[in-house]
Amino acid sequence: DALEPFRCPTSAGEQSDPVPLEYIRDPTYSSYDIKLEVGIQGTYMETPSTVTRSNFANLYWNIKQQLVHHSVTGCNMQPGDLLGSGTISGTP
Repeated sequence: DALEPFRCPTSAGEQSDPVPLEYIRDPTYSSYDIKLEVGIQGTYMETPSTVTRSNFANLYWNIKQQLVHHSVTGCNMQPGDLLGSGTISGTP
């Protein structure tokens, strides 16, 4: 519920290449507008240097699909587990 105000279309728009297998198809295929930024600050740097910027909406596989794919083999997720999304592409 907390993320609902941030729901948005994905940058892909639709999933056609590749088309998801039946078990992972999401009839409400969407994502969240969450701005992401990575910076690195070395020991002698006064401020961090930005390495990359992206948005969570640039994921091709949304978080629901990733969770289903992870758990379909019987691997149960527990509260506090981390789920790595992999590469997040997108336009600058």
